[in-house]
Amino acid sequence: MPVKKVDSVKVAKKQPPTYKILVPSPYRYCDPDTMISKNWVELYKVGKEYYVGKARYSIEIIPDECGSGTAPQLSGKRKTILFVNQLPIRMGKIQVANIEMSDSSYLFPGTAYSFTFLGKRYKLEAKAHGEDVFQNYVLLLNGERVFREVEAGDAYFALLFAGDLDGDSKLDLVVSVPLDNETLRVFLFLSTCAPPGLQIGKAAEIVDDFSC
Repeated sequence: MPVKKVDSVKVAKKQPPTYKILVPSPYRYCDPDTMISKNWVELYKVGKEYYVGKARYSIEIIPDECGSGTAPQLSGKRKTILFVNQLPIRMGKIQVANIEMSDSSYLFPGTAYSFTFLGKRYKLEAKAHGEDVFQNYVLLLNGERVFREVEAGDAYFALLFAGDLDGDSKLDLVVSVPLDNETLRVFLFLSTCAPPGLQIGKAAEIVDDFSC
């Protein structure tokens, strides 16, 4: 009896999402108007609660303080922390860690935050050498390196958010890590973007420079 030949079916490998982020700020090299749209979402705060909702924003052209030109300024309609092109989580109130989070929650070397999130204990710790200029700055999450900078000047790194942004009930982070006080750099770390065996991985970043 002849055997029927069955063609093999190739299953396409699912590509991981590509994330893009912006924060409320003036921009010099990045043009937010060509990036953001009404399809984006935003992470915002109301009182002590955090929410994800459809992006509500405005862009205006302002004078460039360091030149004769102009620059676009992206602003949120709410207390916006982050604009994201997509997030795999339902809109509405989201789960956050029991830790103080703001643009003044500075991650100075020697700082250690101990907190819990959904029953799991975490320790976020900053280490570096030097005083005026930090050498080999490292941010650790439960001893695992999240971020490293060989040299950082007089910039203040800050924890902007700690909670679940990708819907898997695991910790995600938003961290401000400018190289100096005249640059903008924000990282989005998601658990679903973590390399094998690690807790968290960098999903996106936004960088701009407004130095004079």
